[in-house]
Amino acid sequence: MVTTPSQLVSLLLATIAIGRLTRATGVNEFVQLSDYIKLPKLFVYDDFGDCKDANPAGFVYCVVHARILPNSSSDLWANISRISDDFQHYDHARLERGVCIDSCRATLRTAGADPDPDRSYASLAQSCIESQVYQQYGLQIAPDVNVYHCYTDSNMNPPLEIMEALFCLFLLLLAALAVWSTIYDMRESKRQGHPARYFLQQLESKRDRLWVAFSIPRNIYRLKDPVGGSIRQDLQFLEAFRFIQMIRVIMLHVILAHVKLPQTNTFFIEGIQHRPATIVYIAEFQNYVQTFLSISGMLMTINFLEHIRKNPDFDLSLGWRKIRARLCRIVPAYGFVIFLECAVMKRLIDGPIGQHFIGESQENCRRWWWANLLFINNYIQTDEPCMIQSWYLAADMQLFIYGLTVMMLIWRWPQLKEYIFSGALLCAVVLPTVASYVFKVTPVMTSHLKNAQHYSRQHDYQYDIYFPFHQNIGVYSFGMLAGFVYYHYRDSRKALLNSRIYKGMFQAAVIFNILSLSSVYWVMVYRNEIAPILQAIYSTFFKQSWAILTTLIQLALALFSVNSPIKRFFSHPFFGVNGKLSYSFFLIHFTIIELVYGGVMGPIYSNERVVVTYLSQVFMWTILIGAGITVLVELPAAAALNVLLEQRKIKTAKVQQIQVPPVAAGPPKPSD
Repeated sequence: MVTTPSQLVSLLLATIAIGRLTRATGVNEFVQLSDYIKLPKLFVYDDFGDCKDANPAGFVYCVVHARILPNSSSDLWANISRISDDFQHYDHARLERGVCIDSCRATLRTAGADPDPDRSYASLAQSCIESQVYQQYGLQIAPDVNVYHCYTDSNMNPPLEIMEALFCLFLLLLAALAVWSTIYDMRESKRQGHPARYFLQQLESKRDRLWVAFSIPRNIYRLKDPVGGSIRQDLQFLEAFRFIQMIRVIMLHVILAHVKLPQTNTFFIEGIQHRPATIVYIAEFQNYVQTFLSISGMLMTINFLEHIRKNPDFDLSLGWRKIRARLCRIVPAYGFVIFLECAVMKRLIDGPIGQHFIGESQENCRRWWWANLLFINNYIQTDEPCMIQSWYLAADMQLFIYGLTVMMLIWRWPQLKEYIFSGALLCAVVLPTVASYVFKVTPVMTSHLKNAQHYSRQHDYQYDIYFPFHQNIGVYSFGMLAGFVYYHYRDSRKALLNSRIYKGMFQAAVIFNILSLSSVYWVMVYRNEIAPILQAIYSTFFKQSWAILTTLIQLALALFSVNSPIKRFFSHPFFGVNGKLSYSFFLIHFTIIELVYGGVMGPIYSNERVVVTYLSQVFMWTILIGAGITVLVELPAAAALNVLLEQRKIKTAKVQQIQVPPVAAGPPKPSD
């Protein structure tokens, strides 16, 4: 299309050759296996079930972090220090132990010690761990150990809290609303003689529209809402992009959660960190978000331009109405999942890993839920997130407001357009480069196993480059520019697609993206030998290369004929339905991950097959529960709020004798 086949084949062959040349240098060669297996096991847990069963009167099971004391005369300590020095590895001087306190007391008594009944759990655990480590490895444990969490009968079976009761009442109310609304809708359908497209039609009475807002069949039909209008047909393929990137996001988060699990074969986990494919895969994580933000900017611009074409008179209130409509769509389901996290999650803990996933999540949500609902959690307490994926919603909302502000300014003063976008493109180049250089951030995202317990979030790249709104102005502005270009050329599509400028830009973007992916391994391996300013420049090059390419791909597909095979494939109803479900998938998938991994009963043996097994569970439950949230919360709440706001506007109009334009019947998508 844009590049010649021979050029693309040459680039792909070069990339394959690069991978083959580097493959041999990265597979488990950071240390000999014979030396590695002599190291103290990082994760050892007493059997949780046995601990509970052996102490029916009341058990205590503590997860403890202990540090090995340095020993300069020990060759084993020298190996521990050497392996731990690599930022990609675990800290092998930090041991995690699951200790059954009653078994620990019995062990100490058997060894001749008579532990004081009032002795602290930390002190008991320290004695037991040191005894085991010293006997097996000849190393000592620091006297101060960190008790991460202790499980007891009382905290695993807590009394019912007010918040739990309120959540249960809310679920009952939601179920009652769905049943009532469905019955009302079915009766209305019967009264009208069961017309063929009844559930796709909007009822005339505002009261009827409110009563049927929670109707289950009507909301299922909303998912299958047929595409109408040339612009919607042109952009229908973006639902496929949303869904595909959503699948990749779930895969990424399953991997992050899996690495957080206590492992029995840490050699495997550390070994794959050195593979070139792993380094490229981790570095490319940010591209998922780049695609979402580019789509968001493009859709927002096209919708705005279409509105002002129909309503050319400047209206300052338009910005607020669009923000309000967006909040009506995204907040109800978002609030529901936050409510779920705050209210009942901790009651679902049933094993020694539960606090790692479920407990931490609930505690963070109870502290920081307000930052989520104010959409500022990409700046506030990013190291203690309520729903780790929710930073994106904050950044996207901030960028949406930025985009609306830009469009309002351009609508009022069209001459500002070139200056605004010139400034945005300058931000895309300067801000990541300056942040990377000033804060000494790694050029790309990397995996830090020392931070695995925090989902690798305690990482300067995420804090300074990935999460902030201002670092994503570039990709959002690229999407906005694509929206302007699409709107300008939609009546003369071939003029752009066949132009030398577009072909040259697309070809350059493909080449730059392949070069960035194929070079990232060397940049990371030899980064200590690369000047900081060059690393900073490379960081921007890597970040923006995909942002530009994905935007150009979206623009090309938007301008393709609706009858082109590739566009027909991506516009298939399967992608249309799943694209509409993707928002709820996004909201609930990490809660599912917490529940799946929080139920693990101890350290696991990991390989690719085990990861796929967990991934399958997460996908299955995400699809089922996500679809339920869409049909029972997201779509009906948005429809009901639109009706209520429409009624309020009409009443206001009667009092003030002002003609108010009606609210659109269908709620906007989260990224619109």
